[in-house]
Amino acid sequence: MREFIKLYHTLDQTNSTRAKVAAMVNYFTAADPADTAWATFFLSGRRLKRLVSAANLRRWLVEASELPEWLVEDTYASVGDLAETIALLLAERNRPDALSDLSLAEFVTESLKPLAALDDAAQRDLVLAWWRELPYNACYIVNKLMTGALRVGVSQALVASALAEVAGLPRPVILHRMMGHWSPGREFAEQLLAEDD
Repeated sequence: MREFIKLYHTLDQTNSTRAKVAAMVNYFTAADPADTAWATFFLSGRRLKRLVSAANLRRWLVEASELPEWLVEDTYASVGDLAETIALLLAERNRPDALSDLSLAEFVTESLKPLAALDDAAQRDLVLAWWRELPYNACYIVNKLMTGALRVGVSQALVASALAEVAGLPRPVILHRMMGHWSPGREFAEQLLAEDD
């Protein structure tokens, strides 16, 4: 997770297309294939659906912050992003990162996706634990993944450019392989980056 979080913040802090592609190339070059698949999934605009309702997240934020509901709502209206509002109100910047040893694929498959199958009380307990335990950057990204709002100024074509550079393939080949419905995982990443026959 640590490397994906760093990648997100690098992408978010630049407007340079070259810098964004270079950051993704560095990430994809070092990443495990399963992490490559999940990063491709999220960065290309796809998202996990129906994990936790925004209404529940807002209600839990009011409870966890111990602030008046009107103040939380005003903060959210001012910030304009629920994931960021949560991180700003609850996360501490210097807190140790409880997710740093997990890969992106491990976090998504073992913690994030199973969230959808839990009842509201179990979801609340898990989400509040993340909010209490994670430093700002990790809390922010986890919230972005939960809400499906991981927009960071890269298009599917830009992601494909980075993957094409890593694989040594033409970008149209990568774009073609990214078309349609696919499931993120090691096998998909290996096929995505396989030598063109």
